[in-house]
Amino acid sequence: MIHRARLFFFVAVAIAGVILVANFPAAALLQGRSTVRTDSTKLATLQAENRELAAQVKALHEPAVVGRIAHSEYGLTMPGERSVVVLPGSGKVHSPTVNPLADNPVPSSDLLPSDALLDPTSSPPVVVVHEPSFWHRVVDSLEFWHSLF
Repeated sequence: MIHRARLFFFVAVAIAGVILVANFPAAALLQGRSTVRTDSTKLATLQAENRELAAQVKALHEPAVVGRIAHSEYGLTMPGERSVVVLPGSGKVHSPTVNPLADNPVPSSDLLPSDALLDPTSSPPVVVVHEPSFWHRVVDSLEFWHSLF
């Protein structure tokens, strides 16, 4: 009888062990650890970038830094200074009668003196907006309906 009770006890423990192993989420725990490790690395990287950006924001509150950026990236000058842009040559020697900017890939509309852009005495360009007439709007609406059929 005691032998049978021991056997029953060991079988019950074995079945409980199988159920525990079968239902224990070991893979999920390992995957969770991996995810936490990856996310911790990303968090550390983002915190480092955040510190760098905070330092940049702090530096942008200094007028000298803003002035240096305005000059180097946007070509702005201080009052009284004049900016001159020298375009790279093509290697050919130009005579004074030949336009050196003729073979330049930059459109001539973009070739303005930089101080002309910043001159506070110059008036802004006047933009004229023409409203379409009544008949123009009627024709446009008829063209719209025509495209439906």
